[in-house]
Amino acid sequence: MNILLLKAMSNCLAILSYNIPIKLQMAIMKNFETLRQEDNKFIYKKYEIVESDSSIALHFLYELHEGEVVTPFHHRIELKKDEKLSTDFAMDTAVFHIGLVEAISYYKIAAPKEFYIECGYLTQQQKEWFQKLYFNGLGEFIYLNKINVTQDDLVEFITADEPKFTKIKRETEERAIIPIGGGKDSLVSYELLKDVFPDSLLFSMNPIVASKEILDKHPESAIELKRELDLEKILDFNKRGYLNGHIPFSSIVGFISIWLGLLYKSRYIVLSNESSANEENIVYNGQKINHQYSKSIEFENDFRWYVKNFVTEDVEYFSFLRPLDEIHIAKLFSEHAREHFFTFRSCNVGSKRNEWCGKCPKCLFTYIMLCNYIDDVTLQKIFGKDMLDDEELRELFDGLSQSEAVKPFECVGTYDEVNYALTQKYKSYTSEQLPKLLQSYEPKEIFYKLEVDFEGENNLPPKFKEVLREQVAKLHL
Repeated sequence: MNILLLKAMSNCLAILSYNIPIKLQMAIMKNFETLRQEDNKFIYKKYEIVESDSSIALHFLYELHEGEVVTPFHHRIELKKDEKLSTDFAMDTAVFHIGLVEAISYYKIAAPKEFYIECGYLTQQQKEWFQKLYFNGLGEFIYLNKINVTQDDLVEFITADEPKFTKIKRETEERAIIPIGGGKDSLVSYELLKDVFPDSLLFSMNPIVASKEILDKHPESAIELKRELDLEKILDFNKRGYLNGHIPFSSIVGFISIWLGLLYKSRYIVLSNESSANEENIVYNGQKINHQYSKSIEFENDFRWYVKNFVTEDVEYFSFLRPLDEIHIAKLFSEHAREHFFTFRSCNVGSKRNEWCGKCPKCLFTYIMLCNYIDDVTLQKIFGKDMLDDEELRELFDGLSQSEAVKPFECVGTYDEVNYALTQKYKSYTSEQLPKLLQSYEPKEIFYKLEVDFEGENNLPPKFKEVLREQVAKLHL
């Protein structure tokens, strides 16, 4: 294994564990094969819908069985009621599926082969769909834990005979729900759509300061959802060296957003995933390992098919920014989201403290994407420094810009996007002005297609495509 790969794996593990206390990070991870030899199984016991005058809560119970030792996990989602929300329909189908995708946070602890579902039934086709989601969604987890397993062998879903869920029918309106994460992409979607869909709703789950600020500016349109993991038990397992790693979080957002679409009678769930989310980080044992799998067009297509066939035909999920790459999004952000320059946060390490850490791949990547479209003084004020002049970021810089390195396991763009941006920035300096990271950088004279293929693989409804096409046509890149 080459040095760059070893260093990249070390960086990835650090990123994955950034919110885990240091003393827990020191635990030696248990071996997947050893865990598989033990008498382990995972059970999705039940879901419960608890409604009051002021809120609606979803309670989920899971169990990890290790021989005679049983550990229960309690997971909870809560949503405050408002005048736009209506619960006058049977929502079990949607809630059951939320529980099934939320289970992945607890299942991964020991990753047993047998996954029992005691509160619902899945057809063979549905089981295979979730096998694919768990396998690809846990791809980074599989890679970093050095697990050798196939899609068929990772997990076997064993279900009860009842209940058999039916699709939900609901009269929905031409309204959009836009998930707001606090980063630049969802803000671009919001800014481009707010006039066209003035009754859009903004959804955030456990919002960070950046996304909470957006919701607070539009309280009449805000949907704030509280999600509670059984965190103490997860941390205890981590402390004892059980398996840990990245989960397909956007798939959780997907199933929850479908439920919200039904509650708020809203037809469109508008994601902000771009084309570069389709690129894998590395190929491992023949499997494409993509940190952003649940943001990819492959997952989006699979998810749309699943929802239409097994949940509801009345809520539609798609990514508004799918036809675009990171270059176009950065340019749109610089022109349409100036009021958010000093409040947006894309850094996972610092977002809870409402800051840019200035040391992670996401910070450096975001800086690179914006460096040609926001002036240096403003950009350095946003990030607290000239990130291209920080020699300590050399390894991350190489991981983002060199295709022979392992692309950091973060929501970052393609090598071509990075090198296009860096080459353009390089040309703006004299040799004496070059910041440290560009002094040894060789500009890449590659052909970079700036034209947007709106007829390519995307799921935009005509009205949304028209809005995006109109805004892109105004860009001067």
